[in-house]
Amino acid sequence: MNNSVAVPDGRPPDPAANALRKTNPALNHDPLLVRLAHALLERADTAQGKRLATLKLDLKVLPEIHGSARLEAVERIELHLSSMAATGWVNLKLAKLRPFQTFSDRNPTLELLDFEALAAWSGFVPRSEAWNRKFLQYLRQSDALAGDSKTVLLDYLARSPLTALADMDFEQAGACLVTLQRLCRGSESLYLREASARVFHGRSKVLDNREELLRLLGAQPDQFLESPVQLLVGLPKEQFQSVLFIENLVTFERMCDHRRPAWGAAALVFASGFKGAAKRLRRPVGSRLYWRDGSEGASDQFKLWLYGGEPLATAFFGDLDYSGMHILAGLRAAFPDCVAWKPGYTALLELIAAGRAHSPEQADKGGQTDPGITGCRFTDETLLPAIRRSGLFVDQEAGAWDNYLM
Repeated sequence: MNNSVAVPDGRPPDPAANALRKTNPALNHDPLLVRLAHALLERADTAQGKRLATLKLDLKVLPEIHGSARLEAVERIELHLSSMAATGWVNLKLAKLRPFQTFSDRNPTLELLDFEALAAWSGFVPRSEAWNRKFLQYLRQSDALAGDSKTVLLDYLARSPLTALADMDFEQAGACLVTLQRLCRGSESLYLREASARVFHGRSKVLDNREELLRLLGAQPDQFLESPVQLLVGLPKEQFQSVLFIENLVTFERMCDHRRPAWGAAALVFASGFKGAAKRLRRPVGSRLYWRDGSEGASDQFKLWLYGGEPLATAFFGDLDYSGMHILAGLRAAFPDCVAWKPGYTALLELIAAGRAHSPEQADKGGQTDPGITGCRFTDETLLPAIRRSGLFVDQEAGAWDNYLM
């Protein structure tokens, strides 16, 4: 028997195949397997929202295979566990087989691969989901929330549960919503995370991406603002003629310190935390400008451009990886003409060709996803295909690439 039972070639199962298994699972609903599935899923569900978990099948978890267990019974359980692992929902990890060892001697451990599929098969209801069902029932019977929109609000909470409150009792959670409704119907304007921390017992992120909830509770447009994106701007001595967004601070500082013809007339911009928030950049309430090395004297021209002036050639330069390409796609939502900066990325492509690149796993970037199409021709026809062919990434700080551009 192999040391590990997993899906072919070790990859997670295909989503379409999982969907089929969920509707017509071949795995037998053996009570022992259901019990182990629930134990594994419970561990994942309570791990701060993480869906990856392991369950060691020790004496406490699976006494049926330990002690004086009969060989025939242990072999039957081993077969059932192998069948479960064959679905691709879990992986059965076993230590290397040594002479005279039994199944229990090999430290059998279940590793979760597909939370949703295993939960659907075993009938497991996540703790937060069960809590939300009871919370909605509490709100229906309570007079705490006033207004004609209560039915619509309950429908929203059914679709988008406030799982961050699942450790509260229903009265506490309901009181939080009442406080939030009172705040929404008032005239006070706050940053979104200020409002969240004030209402939800110091938790500042509960209201992230909750615009619909705020509207249903009576908030006015722009009453609660997302934190502004901070832009650090370095301007050339002469009037700038283009704008170049730079992903990493080290590269921004080097390019400001060492102007080259390729970016000599460009306004260089480092935007801290602007991933996925590019649209906010173009509104005075959504961004804050900070000036590097006396650039403030030319600030009026930059403000005019940023907040609605005449368009200028705009580019982005970041890491040559999928995350960088996602940032470019996000910037194009606010700056439709923004493109990947050819001088910098051409130099990074040369590093891939010279063998000076890294795999995603070597830089802890294994979770990055391919953005598909960004709308930038150079990116879609050159950069992304190069990444896909090679399977390699390059950080923009790699090497003295700027020496190529003198």
